[in-house]
Amino acid sequence: MRAIVLERNKLVGRRLVRYFLSAGVEAVVLEDPAQVPAAIADPAVSLVCADGFDGDAVRGACRARPGVRGLLWTAEPLRRSLRHLAECNAINHVLGRKDFESPPRPWEMMMVLRRALDPAAGPPPIGAYLDWGYTGFEEKVGSTQHRDQVVQRVQDFILALQVPKRLGEMMSELAHELLMNAMYDAPVDASGQHKYAVDRKAEITLPDDEHARLRLATDGTRVVLQVRDRFGGLERKHVVDGLARGLAGGEMDQSHGGAGLGMAVCHHNALAMFFDVARGRHTEVTAMVELDLNLREVRTLARSLHLFDAVAGPQ
Repeated sequence: MRAIVLERNKLVGRRLVRYFLSAGVEAVVLEDPAQVPAAIADPAVSLVCADGFDGDAVRGACRARPGVRGLLWTAEPLRRSLRHLAECNAINHVLGRKDFESPPRPWEMMMVLRRALDPAAGPPPIGAYLDWGYTGFEEKVGSTQHRDQVVQRVQDFILALQVPKRLGEMMSELAHELLMNAMYDAPVDASGQHKYAVDRKAEITLPDDEHARLRLATDGTRVVLQVRDRFGGLERKHVVDGLARGLAGGEMDQSHGGAGLGMAVCHHNALAMFFDVARGRHTEVTAMVELDLNLREVRTLARSLHLFDAVAGPQ
């Protein structure tokens, strides 16, 4: 695989090349968007990457060369890059970075590149998001009462790490939203009709084979929260359009359990969100938060968004 890396900062460009080469991807660095059309004439190029500021150049490359994928990074609010994902199904990743003099998080970039090389590999284990030696727990959740107990367990687990109380509240809010999606929005009957999404305030008890699975783990530096359902019905528009509505302060969309404001909750409470969908088999949503940031940094740092497999654009 060969990638075009459009990066105006020379030092950042050099660091990015190291990541690409380490992942087994050949990278050609450009500093001027005007160079992109000629560069993508190379048939070996299958990935075009740039800051969201140059997102139009990435979209243009994806349109000009069907099959080429796009990848963005940004130090700005995620909503400014969302339009590129909304208008171009070939762009499935936005990686947040601290500022324009910093590259995206190395482990996050490596994960995206490795999965680009082997799209059929499926989602990695939760340990791939953390350092060796992490600790955590797993729960299967099948009722409204159990959901509330697990949400409280999430908050207690986080607060036991001696972090600010607000961080524990943020993670419990995130756990609640992801479990609501997995328990109320995801289950469908044999005809594909949603079974519980009409009333998300109703108390429910799910059959054993419809239980959601929640995992929470930490290595002391990062916390990873993961929720999985067995239905695999989440669509790209639920994520991208839902985020766009939620971040714009739009009204609650009842067509998919209020995806707009729900996605906004995910955005506000996590630094990175990973959506993995195997159609009809599973939806897995993974959220990452860094523990060493102060609350101001947590609120203001650029967010990452990753769409994999069936929730990504057509391959």
